[in-house]
Amino acid sequence: MEYLIFIAKSSLVIALFFICFQVFLRNETFFKAKRWFLLAGIFVAMAFPFLIITKVVFVTTPVVDFNKLTNTVVNQSSIESINWWLVTLTVYAVGCIFFLGKFLVQLASLFSLINKGTSTRVGKYKMIEVTADTSAFSFFNYIVYNPNLHTANELKTIIKHEELHAIQKHSVDMLFTHLLCVLQWANPFAWWYKKLVSVNLEYLVDNTIVSNQNKKEYQYLLLQQSVHSVASLSLTNTFFSSLVKKRIVMLNKSKSKKYNMLKMGVVLPVLLVATLTLNTQVVAQTKPTIDNKETPTKPLLNIAADSILPKKIAKKTTQIISKQPVSKRVTSNIKPKTQRDSVKTVQNKYNFQIVTNDTLMLKPVSMTTPIGTTTTTTTNGSNFISKKPLILVNGEVMPSSFNMNLLIPENIKRINVIKNESAIELYGDRGKNGVVEIITKK
Repeated sequence: MEYLIFIAKSSLVIALFFICFQVFLRNETFFKAKRWFLLAGIFVAMAFPFLIITKVVFVTTPVVDFNKLTNTVVNQSSIESINWWLVTLTVYAVGCIFFLGKFLVQLASLFSLINKGTSTRVGKYKMIEVTADTSAFSFFNYIVYNPNLHTANELKTIIKHEELHAIQKHSVDMLFTHLLCVLQWANPFAWWYKKLVSVNLEYLVDNTIVSNQNKKEYQYLLLQQSVHSVASLSLTNTFFSSLVKKRIVMLNKSKSKKYNMLKMGVVLPVLLVATLTLNTQVVAQTKPTIDNKETPTKPLLNIAADSILPKKIAKKTTQIISKQPVSKRVTSNIKPKTQRDSVKTVQNKYNFQIVTNDTLMLKPVSMTTPIGTTTTTTTNGSNFISKKPLILVNGEVMPSSFNMNLLIPENIKRINVIKNESAIELYGDRGKNGVVEIITKK
């Protein structure tokens, strides 16, 4: 699934660069800048899926009372549905392999043609004369041509044209675009992008040649050679193509103003919007119970009018909020040490209650009952002691110290609660306090 998302996002970036080029830059004459714009589009498309903006959202994790959950039956014989993501990925991978094989065949044909020709080194270039009926082309430092298809004057211009392709390393651009089409074979914009890169390279070389040569003679050469019906290798930059008319039109266009290059920046806000829309990842975190602005709230006490509470307890653990008279006097055995001292020992029970902050329920306690005990008061007044159930996360037994509040609710697929005999039957003595099976999203 991640691979398909990568392909979808990178295909979107290629489409954005293609549309921006066609709308704002197609008729401009700064061909070198346009070349780097198109190359940047390929690299941005490959990097865009990895540019993730993380947004942290704090959530409150609910507290689950396992004693109030009912038993659930897990159907072990559930039938798995068809994984359409896997099917789509398989089909797409087969397409990538097919077009990669086609690309490798083209490379093999190119090198086979080079090896069959007569090689002559001229400077740092290898001039390859072939007898095949093919247009002249260059591939890195190789310049391949058929001398029988051109006059001496035509051949001189053609070789100069291909030398410029070799000097400016245009073969690198074409390799990148072919690999882009292999990776995004299902994206029509990728194939149009490849043609766009090829045509712009031809414009770039044509513009360089006419700066040192008669423009009319060069145009006449293009028209003369356009009538030749010759085969060409799609991997290479061909001198003759059906785009001769567009090349001649571009040669006669007025030079674009430099400030028109600012049009290339129009793609930046579009990419920013795409990043904020598609590459923003929301990460949920448990909201901390204590922060710099909040202080922990102490349990509250309701104390009867005649009850006496030791000062140490009142200061350290509680807040006295009210005194309530009772019908019967609460008796206690008090043995003060002096008249100034507080009560030292207390027997039996004081008449006061604790209001817990979690459940807002009242719990009668005695002086021997520690605050924070596991004893819990239910809504009907009955008390019980919560026992730790056996917790399994994705089939793995969690330690007794495992805190359920650490789990993020959005990551939980389902929770199965098994109690009583069913739990003991499945998990033995470990399940006597109940079993909680947690299955997370994978």
